[in-house]
Amino acid sequence: MRGWVLAAVAMLTVTVSAQEARTSGSLERPFAANGLVKMDLVAADYRVNGSAQDRVRIDWSVHDAEALAKVQARAEIRGRELAITTNGPSNRGLKFTIEVPSQSDLYVRMTAGDLTIGGVRGNKDVELRAGDLRIDVGRPEDYRTVDASLWAGDLKASAFQVIKEGLFRSFDWTGSGQYRLHAHLMAGDLYLYSKTDDR
Repeated sequence: MRGWVLAAVAMLTVTVSAQEARTSGSLERPFAANGLVKMDLVAADYRVNGSAQDRVRIDWSVHDAEALAKVQARAEIRGRELAITTNGPSNRGLKFTIEVPSQSDLYVRMTAGDLTIGGVRGNKDVELRAGDLRIDVGRPEDYRTVDASLWAGDLKASAFQVIKEGLFRSFDWTGSGQYRLHAHLMAGDLYLYSKTDDR
């Protein structure tokens, strides 16, 4: 009898511990390269990475299991267009990693937090209200037009040899490539770099 009780207690402990430890979630959808990815993102910390696979994958995590149930992520596909939306408790250590095909156009609107984009080749239209915005632009010569601006903070576009600090900073750049890059930040620091640059 004592053995059964001990086994039951051990099983209960494992179950409860597993439930308490679950602080992350994910979703995955098939999505081909050369499409348009639109993102409407709640305040959090984000990494958007290019992938060699024809899919979108979203992973998220929070500090505690109670907050996990409040996190929402959607990926809706209509033809060659993917719409990603997120929601959740931004004050609970919410973090997202989003993988998209490496050849994709990006349209991103985000309220607040830190956003890092890397390994994605295509047009980029990114706006963030408050936080730090970092974009690995890849090869500068791939772009036809670049415009970047912020209201308050540092603008460090080492890929285009531009550094500006203070209020209401912006720059425009024209090249011979095929892509357009638009980046706007209200308050925070904005970085446009190539992976080999110091940032």
